[in-house]
Amino acid sequence: MSGSGARHPNASPVVDPIATGSTYAEDVRLAQRFNVLVADGYANSLVEAAIRFVVGKAEVSTTLIGISNIAQLEQAIACATLGPLPAEALDRLSAIWTNYQTKHPNL
Repeated sequence: MSGSGARHPNASPVVDPIATGSTYAEDVRLAQRFNVLVADGYANSLVEAAIRFVVGKAEVSTTLIGISNIAQLEQAIACATLGPLPAEALDRLSAIWTNYQTKHPNL
């Protein structure tokens, strides 16, 4: 969900698709649709947006976050302490998701 295809040296060098795309590169491209949250100032990065999205979901008790080093762990903790995304950001997400579902009705 970082929106970047760059891999940390500690990360697995090859990643099978892990989301709705048929390749990792497509997953990255699909994640970039959410850059609107960064552009509109709701988050400083897609990583922050993703973590804050999950923090706001009471239905989610556990989330796995890919961490390759201490700096990424510290970033995740800092993002989580910012709390959930505001309602306006969630509205933007809803519009993006609705558009995606219209184009991919089988998901």
